[in-house]
Amino acid sequence: MMKMSIGAKKRGWVVWFIVAVVLSVCALAFAQQQLKYPEKPVTLIVPFSAGGGTDVGVRILVKYAEKYFGQSFLVVNIEGGGSEVGVSRALKSPPDGYIICSFNSASIILTTMRKASYHPVNDVEPICLVVSDPRLFAVRADDPRFKSAKDFIEYAKQNPGKLTIGTSGAGTSGHLSILALNKAAGVEARPVHFGGAGESRAAFLGGHIDAVAQTYGEVYPLLREGKVRIIAVATEERLPELTETPTFKELGINLVISSNRGFVAPKGTPRDIINKIAEAFKKATEEPGFLDEMKKMGLPVKYLGPEEWGALIKYEYELYSELAKQLTK
Repeated sequence: MMKMSIGAKKRGWVVWFIVAVVLSVCALAFAQQQLKYPEKPVTLIVPFSAGGGTDVGVRILVKYAEKYFGQSFLVVNIEGGGSEVGVSRALKSPPDGYIICSFNSASIILTTMRKASYHPVNDVEPICLVVSDPRLFAVRADDPRFKSAKDFIEYAKQNPGKLTIGTSGAGTSGHLSILALNKAAGVEARPVHFGGAGESRAAFLGGHIDAVAQTYGEVYPLLREGKVRIIAVATEERLPELTETPTFKELGINLVISSNRGFVAPKGTPRDIINKIAEAFKKATEEPGFLDEMKKMGLPVKYLGPEEWGALIKYEYELYSELAKQLTK
């Protein structure tokens, strides 16, 4: 009996030894694979249609990033579900760094409005933020009622429900920014929804609504033509492009909200791979040519690395989850 017991123990130790060796070999192979990364082009899914602001911005970025990355990025547009289809496809891919995804505030917001196929915090590995396009409220340049932000807020307070602000659609970040303004300023501005930023701007310029809730990038063409006056921006500090325009915080209104555009990878993607992509994108954002092209599009460049971008994703998810509750009351 003693001999059998010792034999059994020996066999057990042999099994464990073999398992340990196999795991070590696998770990070594995986580590070597990471060291060689990238060995082939990386697919970058843009969950929106080709030719849109996000798509164009991504294509400009990768053009400058490839020389630092050592491989090309294959940009693939997979639209649908307000970005859910493309994001879900990317996040269900193997976490090996060869499929990543453009990830915007819109991709976070939709998860607070309905049951989505992914969680914006738990199912992603943040890579970096590249664009932070601040939310703002604009009025027509020839509207005599609103010469300043104080005029705008005072009108909203004195006329509950009468100040109409156009959005790109119900449940969009523009819509939620109006709800955030109402809560922060103690006013009752009325959202008016349209089928996109273009429709909203057309109604606004035609005098059918009082203002629009859009981003700097969206109103930039109108601002350049002198057709709008920006009342205030929802940022911590004044924008370099709008030094004369106050922040809501300067008015005593705690409203900080932007349309952020970055990148994520599937959960479990190794940190070394994440850092390699992030570093290539960071260097691209410092290129004068990239900055010039983005400026022409009216897109404010702001780089955040994996940790900071992850914290911002979490903040946005919590912020929009709270605002979304107002839609179900």
